[in-house]
Formats: sequence, structure tokens, C-alpha cells
Amino acid sequence: MMQSRSAVAGVVAVVTAYVVARHYLQVEWTIGAPVPVVWWVLGAGLGVLGLPLLLTAVGRDVVRLAEPEGQSWGRLLLRWVLPLLVAHVAWLGVTLAVLRRFNPGVTGIPARTIPEIGSLVLLPPLELSLLWSLALVPVVARLTRRFPAGAVVVALAALTVLTPAPTFLVFLLIGMRFAAAIDRVGESASWRDLAPYGAVALVGAAVLAVPRFPDALGVTVAGLAVLPFALLLVAKLGGARAGSRGFVRVGTSAVAIFLVQIPFLALFDEVVLERLGKAGPELQYPAAVVEPLVIVAAVVVCGVVATGLVRLGRLLMGRRRHRGADQAPPALDRSPVLAEVDR
Repeated sequence: MMQSRSAVAGVVAVVTAYVVARHYLQVEWTIGAPVPVVWWVLGAGLGVLGLPLLLTAVGRDVVRLAEPEGQSWGRLLLRWVLPLLVAHVAWLGVTLAVLRRFNPGVTGIPARTIPEIGSLVLLPPLELSLLWSLALVPVVARLTRRFPAGAVVVALAALTVLTPAPTFLVFLLIGMRFAAAIDRVGESASWRDLAPYGAVALVGAAVLAVPRFPDALGVTVAGLAVLPFALLLVAKLGGARAGSRGFVRVGTSAVAIFLVQIPFLALFDEVVLERLGKAGPELQYPAAVVEPLVIVAAVVVCGVVATGLVRLGRLLMGRRRHRGADQAPPALDRSPVLAEVDR
């Protein structure tokens, strides 16, 4: 239940923060009310809280892949790492094509030349690195299983000074290696812990406001500091509907929801951004209040539908393989008699 709550809260918070930063604040608001300022502050806070929640929940989902007893290296590479890397390249290609056609400035990441696109494939920036990180985190977890988990997290965090690509690996690995500690926070933490956890979160998040602090390292440090506070909030504020079917579907679709947000926002900007900026106050006032909520809900629905379609495709392929196996001719009995005849 804690894992499902974290996934839902994390992905909704992350998408909200992204929508506010990449779309909402790009609208030319002409209203007098400070509604965009409120959304700006809310989006900044949700982004810091949501990212570690989402990634640790996803990391816990793949913890079994880190166990060498679960499957061999060959099976892991062929059935997990390679398919996800192929999916990373395919999704990146589709996303870049959509951005190039409709709104190249959504991410602010250059992708005009072959070297620039190659760097996005090999060492992607944060918002393009989820599938890449998911593909590699079981490998990292297996290779480092004999080392203290804290030391591995610190080493990965230090690597973000060179490239932002390992940032998501940090929190995915925390979900894989610190599952018991995460559960203890959810089970034993009380409202009395809110003040100390909140103080640590504020101090850690303050690095994001330091101009010369490396961006990726700042995101990592802030996320590590905020994570216990975020887990406490999820544990204490989780509602009774956390076990409902719709809630669970959103949680299991968290990865797809994250991946859908960039191409969806590019398409949405093409249709709405300029028109909304030129609209009068009678339209801008209600839009300023509810537009982020509408966009986030649409992204969540698209992610859930995409996950359902993928599962349906896998189910149909599995049935086809099963029918093929049933219709295959029986294997020749290699008894000693037949073997002697053949010889």
C-alpha cells in the first residue's frame, strides 16, 4: 500500500511540477490576481517532493531483478536491459520527432545534430532518462551488492557532477536497497517527526537556490533530504481510496505517465499556448486556476490508457504463442530404439 501511495503521489506531483514549469509559466498571463505565482510556488515544491517518491516506488518494483538467485546475467541482459534500452531509443526518437514538429522549446534541450542526439541516447538528461535508468539499475545493484548501499548512493550522487544521467539511478537504487527502511518510515513515523523531517528537507532543498551549486547534484541532494519528509506525508495523508482499482491503476502506470508528459505537452502547447496568451481576462481567470489540474488529469489518463494497450498487446502475443505451441506437431520420441534406427 505504501508503495502504491508513493507511486501515485510521486507521479502526480512530478507531472504537475513539469506542467507548471514547461507550460503554465510560459503563458502570457494578463490577469491581475497572483494565481500564476501561487502555481509557481506550488509547482516548485511538488517537483522536489515528487521525484524521490516516484523513483523509490519504481525502484521497489524491480528489486527482484537485483537478486542473482532470481535470474542469470544472460536472462537479465536479454529480457530486461536490452528491451528497455531499445524502448529508450524508440521513445526518445518519437519524443524528439514530436518536439521537432510541434514545439522544440518544451524541454530546452538541443537535439539538432547527430552528436547532440547521440549524447541524449548514451547519457540522457533528467527528464529523458527514466527508461535508460530503469534498464541499468539492476545491473548497478548486482555489481555493487557487496558494497555498502550508502557508499554506492554517495558515489552515484558524486557522478552527477560530471553528467546528470545517474541522478535517477540514485533514487531507484534507494528503492531497491532501502525497502525495509522506507517501510519503517511509513509504519512507525508519527506527526511528531514532521518538524525534524521538515527541517532536514528545507535545508537540503535550499541547495537548489545556490547559483553555483551543480544542478544535477542539487536535485540529488534535495531529493535525498526531502525523501523522509515526503514518505511521512504520504503515510499520514494517504486516504481510504488508496486501495481502489483506479488508484492502483495510476500507480502501476506511473512510468507510462511520466513518459507521456513531454510529447503530450508539446501537442497541447501547439493548440493552446498562443491562443490562451491572447485571450481576455474572462477566459484567463478560470484557466489560470484550473488549467494545470486539467492537463495533469489528461496526462494521467493517457498514461493509464497506454499501459493498458501495452498489456493488451502482450496478452494477445502470449495467447498467439500458446496457440502455436498447441498446434505444433508432437516432438519425436528419442527413445533408444529410434536412436538406434537413426544411427
